[in-house]
Amino acid sequence: MTAATGTTAPASTPADERPPRRAPLRGDIEGLRAVAVLMVLLYHAGVPGFGGGFAGVDVFFVISGYLITGQLVAEARRSGTVSLTRFYARRARRLLPAASLVLVVTAVAGWWLLPAGRRGELGTDVVGATLYVVNWVLAGREVDYLAEDSAPSLLQHYWSLSVEEQFYVVWPLLILLVLWLCRRLRLSLTAGLTLTLGLVVAASLLWSVVHTAQSPGTAYFVTTTRVWQLGVGGLLVLLTPQLARLRRPAAAGLAWAGLVLIGLTVVLVDPGTPWPGSAALLPTLGTAAVVAAGAAWAHSPPARLLGVGPMRFLGGLSYGLYLWHWPALRLLEETRPDSGLAARLAVAAGSVVLAWATLRLVENPIRFHPALARRTGRGLLYGAASMAATAAVGAAVLQTAPQFDPRQLGDVPPTAGAVGLVDPASRTTDRLQPVPDPERLFTTTGTVYPDPDIAVEDTPRAAYGAGCQVAQGSSEITPDHVCVFGDREGEVSVALVGDSKALQWVSALEPIAVQEGWRVKVYTKSACGFVAVEQEPDCVDYNAALSERLGSAEHVPDLILTSMGRYGGEEMATSLVEHLQPAVDAGARVVMLADNPAPDREELPDGLTSYECVGAHPDDYGACAYESGRGSGTPVLTLASEELGVPLLDLNRWVCPGSGPEPACPSVVGDVLVFRQGSHLTATYVRSLTPVLHHELVGAGAARTPLEQIEWRVAGLGRATSGL
Repeated sequence: MTAATGTTAPASTPADERPPRRAPLRGDIEGLRAVAVLMVLLYHAGVPGFGGGFAGVDVFFVISGYLITGQLVAEARRSGTVSLTRFYARRARRLLPAASLVLVVTAVAGWWLLPAGRRGELGTDVVGATLYVVNWVLAGREVDYLAEDSAPSLLQHYWSLSVEEQFYVVWPLLILLVLWLCRRLRLSLTAGLTLTLGLVVAASLLWSVVHTAQSPGTAYFVTTTRVWQLGVGGLLVLLTPQLARLRRPAAAGLAWAGLVLIGLTVVLVDPGTPWPGSAALLPTLGTAAVVAAGAAWAHSPPARLLGVGPMRFLGGLSYGLYLWHWPALRLLEETRPDSGLAARLAVAAGSVVLAWATLRLVENPIRFHPALARRTGRGLLYGAASMAATAAVGAAVLQTAPQFDPRQLGDVPPTAGAVGLVDPASRTTDRLQPVPDPERLFTTTGTVYPDPDIAVEDTPRAAYGAGCQVAQGSSEITPDHVCVFGDREGEVSVALVGDSKALQWVSALEPIAVQEGWRVKVYTKSACGFVAVEQEPDCVDYNAALSERLGSAEHVPDLILTSMGRYGGEEMATSLVEHLQPAVDAGARVVMLADNPAPDREELPDGLTSYECVGAHPDDYGACAYESGRGSGTPVLTLASEELGVPLLDLNRWVCPGSGPEPACPSVVGDVLVFRQGSHLTATYVRSLTPVLHHELVGAGAARTPLEQIEWRVAGLGRATSGL
């Protein structure tokens, strides 16, 4: 998504003051840029038949690598060096006018139109995009299990710009190093650069294949899996003399073959294809073939087809069109989720108009302004000022994001949430019973704890803050002295095992552990149930090591509590049993906690999450109720509990306590918000389930407190709390 710029000027002008003059772009390359942006645009607009359109970004990477490397190598050959200041000043004038404008407009529109709870992510993304590191921000979000239901960022498309610019921070420095080595070793610059870039391409491609197989979510965004595509474009520059020797029929055939490969990408690839990995060779090599053919015959039939007027027009707008279309389509989806294809295409067409206006009124006037073009220092100063201003806008959005303050939860009534659902007469009996007409406790308006705008932060904060949840990509078990809670001197050792659906119960287990004299050790890992089926390699390794550890005489616990939130069948249940068996054989007891049901966006108004729905319907929280269902991990846990002959505690009737014809699962019970991200319960609601869980653990023989001594109030509120 980069335009080539020449650097020639009258000889009387000093080299560092010469204004850039646009060199004519090859028509086939302009047409390729049009193909790339149309692929992305039609894919994002949801046009049928464009399932692989996201690979238009891969086409852009090759083109950008070719154009920018061409500039750098030409300068190195001409002057024997590369001016970093002039290079970065040109990049600033080329990229920042449109990029900064779109960032500011998107930040303001997002602040105005999105739920207040989304401002934190929006502000972070504005700053990340400004600094060209948003791809790493998005990669981190991909492995954040707590962000499972996060809507796509309004600035998600800036990830590709971040990849490019990170590459262009390093690539000129590498060229300077190669220049120095070639002088010392008396080597050809072309040979040195070809060898260097070839090694970079090979290493990045290999890592792309490996990392995509291990973690496709992060592999899509990170720079290291994409460098090879930019490098392929760079290699074409270095191989131009050889490519120019191609005969015209061969060049035309190569170009047609390249276009076919790009076309096959669009129709054969879909969002479920692990990407980039080896699959990305299809559009990358296809683009490289078209560019290589054009170096031999610039007016071949395919080149003339790509270079027709409409394609050149769209190619010239491709950068601005890429920037504008995504936030426009996302805001349409956010504000009118029922919009059809016609509305999306209308927004896409409007993005073309915005791109044209931005090019004419903002990009070119700034990019070619004499005061900036003739003075490198001024160009750099403009770039710094533009980025600082845009980052300040992002910081301002962040400042308006609601902040979580645990002290506000001190006002929660002691009988709020699930506590009020239980009939007091049944609390000392073997089976708990609901109060008559539990629907009267379904809060429909008024104060909610926590406030929906900060629901995503109502987590077991101390547990997450201490790093008790092992991140995706890691297989290391936390040391024994870390993530221990309850009675640290307790004689009963308890292991909490599973994914974040197990960790959410920490908020209830902490006060139970104190009363029971349990020393509880957390062994949970993000998106990693205690199984080896359909799991990432790091999860498989972690669970294998943990199974061995829990079965050893030194570490075997007295009790294992486990839960998980993964769909699966008998094979997965068998894997869970196999992982637990060593500890069971060593004398550990096991109790499983059923996975809780969760709201589906499709069941809620406007496709909102449960907490966003509550915030959007302050006069009727009942609009955010949903139909009851089993938690995704419950079938696996049920099969495993039956095979092992261990208790399965199901608290879901206190999550979905409705009994009438209306939806059984409210979003607010007794003034307490039930859900935060996706299928996770708020820590406050889990605390309100503390006495219920304690009662069930006693009934299962895992706890010893007499039923009449269980405290029926919201645990940790109205008194000192650990923050768990």
